[in-house]
Amino acid sequence: MKLIRLIASPVLMYVLAALYAVILAIATFVENSYGPAVAREYFYYAPWFILLQLLQAINLLSMFLQGSYFKRINKGSLFFHGAFIFMWLGAAASHYVGVTGIVHIREGETVNYMMRDDGAGTGNTSLPFSVKLNDFRLERYPGSHSPMSYESDLVIKQENEPSFTATVRMNKVIEVNGYRLFQSSFDRDELGTVLSVSYDRPGMQLTYTGYFLLFVGFVLTLFSKNSRFGRLRKELSAMKKNVPFCLLLLLGLSGGIFGTQTLRAQSPTVSSLHAEKFGQLVVLNPNGRLEPVNSYTSAILRKLYGAEKMNGLTSDQFFLNLLSFPEEWGKVPFIKVDNKEILKRFGRDGKYMAWQDVFDKNGNYVLADEVNAIYSKSAAERKRLDSDLLKLDESVNIIYQIMQRQLLPLFPDENDVRGKWYSAGDSLNVFQGKDSMFVSKIMDWYLYELNNGVRSNDWKEADKVVDMIQIFQQAKSKTPVIDNQKIKAELLYNQLDLFLGCRLAYLILGGILLFIACGEMMTDFKWGRKLNIPLITLLVIAFLAHTTGVLLRWYISGHAPWANAYESMVCTSWMLVGCGLLFARRFPILPALAGLLGGIMLFVAGLNHLNPEITPLVPVLQSYWLMSHVAIIMIGYVFFALCALTGLFNLILMSLLSTANQLRLRFRIRELTLLNEMAMILGLFFMTAGTFLGAIWANVSWGRYWGWDPKETWALISIVIYALVLHLRFVPLLKGKTDWCFNLLSVVSILSVLMTWFGVNYYLSGLHSYGKTEGSGGGLWIWGIGLCIVLALSMLARKRFRQNS
Repeated sequence: MKLIRLIASPVLMYVLAALYAVILAIATFVENSYGPAVAREYFYYAPWFILLQLLQAINLLSMFLQGSYFKRINKGSLFFHGAFIFMWLGAAASHYVGVTGIVHIREGETVNYMMRDDGAGTGNTSLPFSVKLNDFRLERYPGSHSPMSYESDLVIKQENEPSFTATVRMNKVIEVNGYRLFQSSFDRDELGTVLSVSYDRPGMQLTYTGYFLLFVGFVLTLFSKNSRFGRLRKELSAMKKNVPFCLLLLLGLSGGIFGTQTLRAQSPTVSSLHAEKFGQLVVLNPNGRLEPVNSYTSAILRKLYGAEKMNGLTSDQFFLNLLSFPEEWGKVPFIKVDNKEILKRFGRDGKYMAWQDVFDKNGNYVLADEVNAIYSKSAAERKRLDSDLLKLDESVNIIYQIMQRQLLPLFPDENDVRGKWYSAGDSLNVFQGKDSMFVSKIMDWYLYELNNGVRSNDWKEADKVVDMIQIFQQAKSKTPVIDNQKIKAELLYNQLDLFLGCRLAYLILGGILLFIACGEMMTDFKWGRKLNIPLITLLVIAFLAHTTGVLLRWYISGHAPWANAYESMVCTSWMLVGCGLLFARRFPILPALAGLLGGIMLFVAGLNHLNPEITPLVPVLQSYWLMSHVAIIMIGYVFFALCALTGLFNLILMSLLSTANQLRLRFRIRELTLLNEMAMILGLFFMTAGTFLGAIWANVSWGRYWGWDPKETWALISIVIYALVLHLRFVPLLKGKTDWCFNLLSVVSILSVLMTWFGVNYYLSGLHSYGKTEGSGGGLWIWGIGLCIVLALSMLARKRFRQNS
């Protein structure tokens, strides 16, 4: 009996889940250091790890079968938790019964086997059908080497059945007798294809059943009066006042947040009005996207200088200055260098170097030998100084190409089926007749008129040249055709810079609203209530501007704007503020908290290491599952962020407890804890649903719904951590300390979300590297200091909470 009680014990569930999360975290770092094969052999596919998962399933099932527990549990909770048993069974079926492999076929070749890796080595396994490759096609983004899509025309022949033709492409699967074929890769000469093959019908049926039960449990839990969520909602509704909370954060940082470094610009300088006209031209980005010159030059200035303006000069002015007056502007220090050792070496004491600094008196590039030596090293051998020197070398090369007129592809070749565009400094032999004359001479003419414009301040002739280039572009761009409406929309998007305005509005309005909330909590702050309506009205206006920016970016890019770190920050901020406004009547303080946190997120999005450039989607992201998967996970992030701030403020309230205010503050603490737990339940539901929608996306895209990629694994770790926090009430040792411990862990747990969201991109490697942005993963010391502050605050809060019990 004791053994049965132990097996069905919530404490055992807690221990197993905590151990599981720790092991998963260790495994991701082992994989990063030693490779996926080692991680699979010693962790994910190891017998002891499978046994650990089996024990978790047995423990959960035993708890359900226990009489008293089964009678108490809500149906929604039963479905939600029971779903994991089906998913465990599905995973077991996939592992022990499923078959996966690779089929490599050249055009005209027929294959009836696949190369299978069964863990003991790679071997060939016969297929119950044959596959012939008639044709492989690869489409690239215009003028780019980046694949836009690739597909294979196949002939499938089964025994005693007529053959049939089918086309397989990314996110389009072919099924033959339970085997599913996926477009995986291709040969470099584009004459062969690589297909993934998967047979997993039993595992997929069990797993998808688990996903369905998960959704049913989600709905029943939210709308049932007898569920944990329903009881929390009932208790919170019984409170006389709505939940107020506050975060004493960032009220005095406007100078630090919004201050920018200026740099003394040197003449000559092109007129801002003419530069704006130049910025309306169209250019073909190397990633294959047609965009305004203004977007193109903004990306270049961010790369070189670290900001979108330089001492009041726009990116278009900067580009034209460098193009027209290379000798003068080569002396201006605008190349941002973060390494002080490099700056000191070249006699610079600020943050910037000039292009001419890296050349000696004879014009020789002083870094040439050193850079070549660094490139001869492997990536693992390179030190921080090496990486910084390579960044400097990249900036120098960019400037050189601009000066040589090789980095401005303005001229489309109407006869190129791939839609290539050329810069004035490129080889222009492809152009014939009048086109050849125009393309080869127009840039010389334009630079001559720019020089005249600077001397006379008369820009009419320079404007005429820009008009001529624009007419040429409109007439000659056949593949792709210029979408003038999108170009105008992008220019408007760049000009408005809505996210900067929203960042300012959210931080200021959120800070004021939270200050008012503090006053209402501590004392009768009647005059503050009169300001709430106009302040929230302004917050709504800022949110509408934010919405406009998101919709504009969606229209311009042609896909949902959450395909990289910058876009996910912008959209999560938008969802967060929208959520705060949506529940403003029931919880009046939420707009304040959401506004402040939304402003912080937009501030982080605006940092230079998050690239705001609009880019095309890689083929695997071109799926409708992407939209639902990412959107739902981001909603989960929003709720977890609210939990972290709510828990932090609760710790502050606990540390302020005294004999005089304990009745008032304890009431508020309880309200906040209830709201915190409800938000965490919602966050866990959305995070779980989003993660498994991602699994469906992966299954549709490449034939497996779980591959222990670090991003997937850390999403699972986050789910386990928040599940543990929500089940604190089942731990006997924490009786009487649950509120304090719950609020502390709701703050600390956000670190797992940050690791899932950003940390994996910077510190680990995996299939999700397509969402990674430039920049280092520095700043660990900031999170460390923050964690120490939270822990110190929690100790004070625990002491005061116990003293005034």
